Amino acid sequence: MNLEKIKCFVDIVKYNSFTKAAQENYITQAAISQQIASMEAELGFPLFVRSKRGFTVTDSGKSFYESSLRLLALYSRSLSRARCIAHNLSGYISLGIWPGLDTTHTYCVIQRLLQAYPSMQITIRPGTPTELFHKYTVGKLAMAIAMPYDFSDNTISDAVIEPLLTCGWRLFVSRDHPLAQFDAVDIADIRNEKFAVQGEESIGFQTYNLTVTEQMLNHHALSPAFVVPNFDTQQMLVATNQAVMLLPECCHPTVPALFQSIRLTGYPETCTFSAIWRSHSASPVLLAYAALLKEYFAARSAGACAFPPPDAASFPACFGENTRAEA
Repeated sequence: MNLEKIKCFVDIVKYNSFTKAAQENYITQAAISQQIASMEAELGFPLFVRSKRGFTVTDSGKSFYESSLRLLALYSRSLSRARCIAHNLSGYISLGIWPGLDTTHTYCVIQRLLQAYPSMQITIRPGTPTELFHKYTVGKLAMAIAMPYDFSDNTISDAVIEPLLTCGWRLFVSRDHPLAQFDAVDIADIRNEKFAVQGEESIGFQTYNLTVTEQMLNHHALSPAFVVPNFDTQQMLVATNQAVMLLPECCHPTVPALFQSIRLTGYPETCTFSAIWRSHSASPVLLAYAALLKEYFAARSAGACAFPPPDAASFPACFGENTRAEA
């Protein structure tokens, strides 16, 4: 029995359709029916019960389906590992991620990448936007996921900037704040709140802070009550119920459990996060990662099911040996 037959069977069960499975495998419906008949003769038991209304999977077929999924997954991993060895696709990719960005998205994509390139080592290098820019320019990062204006420097002539996600903003308050009971608030109803923002002396965040403050003041007449030197101080003021703050929807505080996130209406401002890498030095694996990032966020924006998140069982296996964080 060959893998093509097994894949045809799996696709029939997956799509609950002989026609769809035939299309997925680029064969005719008559050919896929012959494949299944051949499999059943070889196995010695029926996989389906056929009727005028369609078909159902037998109990033996269901058991064989579960085993077939594991077999195909094992084959795919083994083939990917062998290809990595054959083409010398080893080593590691260093990624820089904008501080506060929800890394669940990144981990989902890394998990999918490691399925295809299991020999790769993934390194996460944290830092402020300015630090990410510096590490990128000196070659310590293969890719950065950040706001594009952080990398709008003419010295990076070969930079590829691929927009991934455009999001709005959310209001963050302490768990004890009166607004914490609401799922959403309008910007017009919170003008008297004490907003905390980071000032120009906030090392590494100058462009971001200037943009946020200008939007608040010039577009919405929101005057900050606290201008602080860093994100830690901003979070402290909010966590201790002295102030509130705005963050991009796809970001979160350092300790999310201390805060209540509230959807913000009447505040149309947005921010975009992009993948940035060098076109002349992009490896095949890096290009594959960029393509997966684009696929993931496109599906997420369309409301479709994106890649499954790493669960407790798969996280150590996929990331424990292949992923690490570095300064």
